[in-house]
Amino acid sequence: MEILKQFEAYLISKRFMPKWTEPQLLRMLYATKFKFEKTYAAIQAYIQWRNQAFPLKENQETTKFLSSGSIYLHGRDNRFRPIIVVNAIKLAAQKNIDITLDSMTIFLEHVLSNYMLPGQIENWVVVMDLGGLGITSLPRQQLQRVLDYLQNNYRSRMHKCYVINCPSTITFSWNIVKGFLEEITVRKISFEKSSIPTGLFEHCHKSQVEQKYGGISLNIDNKFWPPHEISEQYFLPTDNITDILISKQQYNQLYQFGKLSKNRLCKELLEDMRQSLQNTNTEQHLDKKMKEEVPDPEEEQQVINDLIQNNQGFYKPRVEESFDMPLCETKIQLPFNFIAHKKMLKY
Repeated sequence: MEILKQFEAYLISKRFMPKWTEPQLLRMLYATKFKFEKTYAAIQAYIQWRNQAFPLKENQETTKFLSSGSIYLHGRDNRFRPIIVVNAIKLAAQKNIDITLDSMTIFLEHVLSNYMLPGQIENWVVVMDLGGLGITSLPRQQLQRVLDYLQNNYRSRMHKCYVINCPSTITFSWNIVKGFLEEITVRKISFEKSSIPTGLFEHCHKSQVEQKYGGISLNIDNKFWPPHEISEQYFLPTDNITDILISKQQYNQLYQFGKLSKNRLCKELLEDMRQSLQNTNTEQHLDKKMKEEVPDPEEEQQVINDLIQNNQGFYKPRVEESFDMPLCETKIQLPFNFIAHKKMLKY
């Protein structure tokens, strides 16, 4: 992309070139509306945060937070985007904002490492359950820290956010909160006074969603951490799977042409195709040998007779067998494993 080349040239002029992939740079550019100076500042802030927050260390307090159900993973939509559920009431009960942010970092990094596929699955869906709690019920300074943390460190990761169980005062609360957010983020958020995120089911199978939110999956009351896959049903009846997935052959063609060099590879698919190609090549080789090396019947019989006469260990006499033929009766000795050896000679 031309805009990416221009931005890379801009970074070089600043004598600053992080070892980032194109999708990472594009994500930052997209989040800052392709304003180079703002993107440059955002990258520097992100790197500073990573240096301070990592390496991650899960401890007793963060494990307790992650097991509380304040934030947890439940299912995927029809494009395999993971669905993150946020329970606002439980989140508001967490008094230590630093533990909250550390725990959220552990959680989100786990999602990125285990539930995303660079170049193919790069966004998540959020279901935020307010439980009738007004957004302003959260301490304003803590709320702003959480929003800034998500917006600055996980830019362009949110595909859609469904805020449910909203109080009647949501309009007033939202006017306050959206002042903390970038415009591109605001457009991705929708509100429901009920407990059903209606828009979610336009791109998500109901087996991926808990019953309390309008799905058919059992509600989770415990075991929020670590997350696990919910259902193998991802697609909607209206989905054309061929428009969503590619075949093994197409995947391997992309790999052979170097189109997956920046993606996390599925080695199982590549190994399956290699084995298939190996089997195909072997069959083609055998077919060729059959066509090129079909022995002369007389020569073949002579080889067999020589082997029997020389008794090289390949054959042992079998019990004499009688064959009734018109006008005569004859007895012959058949070599042991005759058929198998004949095939060996032919192929």
